[in-house]
Amino acid sequence: KDGKSLFVLNADAAQIAVVEVAGGKVARTITVPSSPTGLALSPDGATLYVTSATPKGTVSVIDAASGETKGSIPVGHGATGPSVSPDGKRLYVCNRFVNNVALIDLKAKKVTVVPVVREPVQSAVTPDGKQLFVSNLLPIDPSDGYDVASVVSVINTDTREVKGIRLPNGSGSLQGVCVSPDGKYAYAVHILSRYQMPTTQLERGWMNTNAMSIIDVAAGKLVNTVLLDDIDLGAARPWGVACTADGKSILVTHAATHELSVIDSAALMEKLASVPATEEEAREAGRYDDRSQYSSVTVDDVPNDLAFLVGIRRRIRLPKGGPWGWLDVDPFEVNGPRGLAVIGAKAYVAVYFSDKVAVVDLE
Repeated sequence: KDGKSLFVLNADAAQIAVVEVAGGKVARTITVPSSPTGLALSPDGATLYVTSATPKGTVSVIDAASGETKGSIPVGHGATGPSVSPDGKRLYVCNRFVNNVALIDLKAKKVTVVPVVREPVQSAVTPDGKQLFVSNLLPIDPSDGYDVASVVSVINTDTREVKGIRLPNGSGSLQGVCVSPDGKYAYAVHILSRYQMPTTQLERGWMNTNAMSIIDVAAGKLVNTVLLDDIDLGAARPWGVACTADGKSILVTHAATHELSVIDSAALMEKLASVPATEEEAREAGRYDDRSQYSSVTVDDVPNDLAFLVGIRRRIRLPKGGPWGWLDVDPFEVNGPRGLAVIGAKAYVAVYFSDKVAVVDLE
């Protein structure tokens, strides 16, 4: 809570590394059960909750100061993506392989299961604690259907009612999800495929693009989806997403191009609001003749616009060197950035295959 320590889950070692932020060194390690998949810190900073993806999934309750395991909570198969309510009274866990989310009353030690869509993997609570946003990794639609897309499930934490927010056709591999500090928007990162296009051209997103969807929390609907790729350089495999504490920046890790995107949130929303809703509005605004492969004439064009984030997003390459970071250094030096945490003006990125944490000064 004080930002002095960073908890890093080492999945294959079944342990948590406690890193001193100031010195950048591992102070100690905490042993956790096998197959750990995620961790969440209680709002008071006293307790760590660690999910384990065994067939009979569990959550370990660990004293953050001593590293002592105080108890275990049974949940479901493939437990992952834990998050804690702002008041610290509830814990939420995604049970990936039984397609539900466990809502845990920590005081009463009561577990309530809420069905979602397919393979929930991450969760994020709104600042008021009233809604839980859950990313479903895969679509549930038939593979030969005309519209196939992943869904963000929104759970009312009091009534347990579930609403599905469907992403654009072709959305899949829905990974990270987060809520802005002011509670106005939720951001979800995923792949956006053009699976109805002929598989003859890979350039410029004919088959796969990498995207972030913006959801209006109060309205409970999709605002739009923006591409994270550039015209001449993809930003492959968006994995983690987080906001800075002031809400000014949205951060996205790219696990396959080994970089971090930093998006100006105010500029993003301003640009989205400026796009005409219809072709008629575009004509009235004198923008209809601007239609091209790289411009958004109407809101429907935004998910196809490879230049939409130009000027409002920075791409920070975590390895040093050329466009892929592989020219002057060992390509495995920074390989597979995934998990993401922000402390002040610095982002800490868990680099999965390299057993490292990359530290990025956002200023």
